[in-house]
Amino acid sequence: MLVLPILSSLAMIFVMILPGIFFKKRSMITVEQNGAVNSIIVNLTWPCLVIDAMQIPFSTETLRDTGYILVACIVIFGVLLLVGIPVIKVMRLTKNKQYLVMFMLLFGNTGFIGIPVIKALYGTEALFFAAIVEFINDILLFTVGVLLIQMSAGAALKIDIKELFSPGLAGVLIGIILFLLDFRLPGVMGGAVEMIGNATTPLTMFSIGFQLGGLKLREILNDWQVYAVLFVKLLLVPCIALAVMKLWAGEFTLLEKVLVLSFAMPVASVAAIFSQQYKGEAVFATKSVLLSTVMSLATIPVFAILLEL
Repeated sequence: MLVLPILSSLAMIFVMILPGIFFKKRSMITVEQNGAVNSIIVNLTWPCLVIDAMQIPFSTETLRDTGYILVACIVIFGVLLLVGIPVIKVMRLTKNKQYLVMFMLLFGNTGFIGIPVIKALYGTEALFFAAIVEFINDILLFTVGVLLIQMSAGAALKIDIKELFSPGLAGVLIGIILFLLDFRLPGVMGGAVEMIGNATTPLTMFSIGFQLGGLKLREILNDWQVYAVLFVKLLLVPCIALAVMKLWAGEFTLLEKVLVLSFAMPVASVAAIFSQQYKGEAVFATKSVLLSTVMSLATIPVFAILLEL
């Protein structure tokens, strides 16, 4: 893929943000109505997108690729954990924020933003790899991630197994089962799932635009610690992922490109949701999520282009 198609694909996706900003500025929908849009994405379109992405012929090569992604993700997460500890110490954060920042460095928005962006850049062929990355991310998110958030809020450490079975994760599990059985959804059902899944990208970008339209820049731009988090998350983290995969694989195939770009995504939106749930550093988390989403408009294209050099 050449530079111009990369920029064109990303521009097309991020133009979809504009209607959300416009609707927010003009008060055409309420926060509750945008919440309903988010509910449709999380509970319907996103799982359908993942299921449709996995409707590919079973092969031992693809199964081997899945194992490769699993090991690669664990290795990269491990390196990020080792590098993140001294980096966080340098930031001179409070103990509570240290755990939260570690969460934000480890977990990116590989679902809402990652899957649509990767689909636009590399097509439906790449969606299977992106779905596996999301599957691994979700498992670590609701185990290691929840523990980090609980520690940041000074809450009792507890993992709720029920929370693991989110609609997105259910979509991945269904997709994997269908893939392993080499089963294709019948024409009408398969077509419906595909059409519903295709709504994920425009709805997601609309929702992000709506959130951005409500930003008060003064409340965000005066927190230097947020900028430090963004520098590490949007630049250092994907550089580490790129370096690990370069040392490991040498040449970048589609699989490696998907892996690296997945780690180039902005802070996972659940950082803010979990922080509110456990009464932690919710304001700091929300600032980081929203501002990292804005800044990723510039950094994602950079890494997409670097992967083609």
